[in-house]
Amino acid sequence: MSSRVKLNEDVVRVAMEASGQAMFEFDLNTRKLNWADPQGFLSLLGSELGMPNGDETQLLSLLRPEDLTSREEHVRRALKENTSYTIEYPLQSATGEAIWFEERGSWIGHGKSMKLIGVVRRIDDQKQREQQLSWLANYDELTGQLNRSQCKEILTERLVQFAQTGLGGTYILLGIDNLGAVNADFGFDAADEVIVEISRRLRASLDDSDVLGRVAGTKFGVVTSITEAQDIRSLCNRLLCAVRENLVDTSRGSLAISVCAGVVPFTEDVDSSDKVMARAESALHDAKNIGPSSWITFSENTRRTSLRQQNTEMSDVILTALNQRRVMLAYQPIVADLKSEKNKYECLIRMRGEDGEEIGAPAFIPAAERLGLVHLLDRRVLELATNTLARVPNIVLNVNLSWETVKDPVWAEGYLTHLRAHRHLAERITVELTETQIVDAIESSIEFVSEIKDIGCNFAIDDFGAGYTSFRNLKALDIDVLKIDGSFVTGVSSSRENQLFVRTLLDLARNFGMKTVAEWVDNDADAMLLKGLGVDYLQGFYIGKPEIQMAWDENSGREMKISRAESA
Repeated sequence: MSSRVKLNEDVVRVAMEASGQAMFEFDLNTRKLNWADPQGFLSLLGSELGMPNGDETQLLSLLRPEDLTSREEHVRRALKENTSYTIEYPLQSATGEAIWFEERGSWIGHGKSMKLIGVVRRIDDQKQREQQLSWLANYDELTGQLNRSQCKEILTERLVQFAQTGLGGTYILLGIDNLGAVNADFGFDAADEVIVEISRRLRASLDDSDVLGRVAGTKFGVVTSITEAQDIRSLCNRLLCAVRENLVDTSRGSLAISVCAGVVPFTEDVDSSDKVMARAESALHDAKNIGPSSWITFSENTRRTSLRQQNTEMSDVILTALNQRRVMLAYQPIVADLKSEKNKYECLIRMRGEDGEEIGAPAFIPAAERLGLVHLLDRRVLELATNTLARVPNIVLNVNLSWETVKDPVWAEGYLTHLRAHRHLAERITVELTETQIVDAIESSIEFVSEIKDIGCNFAIDDFGAGYTSFRNLKALDIDVLKIDGSFVTGVSSSRENQLFVRTLLDLARNFGMKTVAEWVDNDADAMLLKGLGVDYLQGFYIGKPEIQMAWDENSGREMKISRAESA
């Protein structure tokens, strides 16, 4: 054998070992199977399969009868049709664990000189991934209970059975009370621990025949065969008591948790799982209005208006997105000059839908304000912003804050506490409040602004010109930046009225020692005129569109826990 051939064989052997596979040759005439590198084969596969004696053909003897038959059929078909084959099979290791292999092969030669050349490759990791994906298609990753789609599918089957046989049942929707407060006070990890423990307690309180699934971020669905009113009452009381009777231990301390329930017995006018679930949502909503640890059976009197149903759904969407880390930031640059380096950005909140679609703030912020959830989003924006500033030392960020957070002493203090804990980043943070919100409660705004400036942050009024801030308020608030409302900026190069208004605002800002930002800058003519008028900073699509994944931060938009799987 020449040194070149030997070298090539060595290269092939090393490459095969490195890729976790081994090559064999099967001679049709002699019926003998040989491995290209027997020792390499044993090193790769033999030790775990208990083949220390070097009998390479023992690999086939370890196949289950059905897998051996299938393999032989594939090999014969490949020989007959002159094609290749691929087959997967598990072998039992010496420790009793299944080791998965993929075998690929094809025939070469002709007549009695035909030889089968094959490659065996371990695919344990691939199989584990497939099994994990298969599991996630049916189960909630956090709790291990059925997910919404599976729960809905079972509910549909029970409804069909009810229509065909009259065998009734009941659907119960349970919602955790005030989990948003747990998120805010103790963190998302503690909230996750609460969800897991509640699912465990509910499961332990149900019969084996009852179905339990996590149908939304804070909600669980139960499908049971019970139908009698007294039995339903007993089950609901048992479930509610199982949650509230003992504190829930978390890594942040013990918490008192309760749930409410909406109950929907199967009736002849219920013909779909969607209708059952919608009725359960309505009943749950009324139960929560009564107070913690309450339950209500659906009746026509519990129907809510479409707006209330939409609010309920949006509330769950927002809370689920927060729990699953699908709330993120898009960064829009703010520049002093068209040619200047981009190192200042406004943080614009975004939500990633369960289908991966990016959802803009207008789709959920108004609902969050109506539902009293906007303070949770404010806090999350601040957390994401400080995380980004800690990772990327050469940028400055503006964060938006709602008046709902400022006017609530508890949430305002929580916001300020987070800023104090990150005082070393404060000089790179500008907090923005809209002018109309500030006017509504100037005293609270003055106190809050004073606090954030003492910490080291800058303060900006957003959408200036859209409200009625007085000269006295401008002075009292100690504003650092005025952001000119975009309605006066768009088309400013061709509008004398807008030019006059912008000049007036610029003169006002200079008199108070404030910097200015022009928003909604969308063309070169407007940008050049605004800079000529003396605007300090420009922002808008012409400068740069909001982006989630930034070149300076490869982690942008990819928040910690990957979607807690499709639980809503």
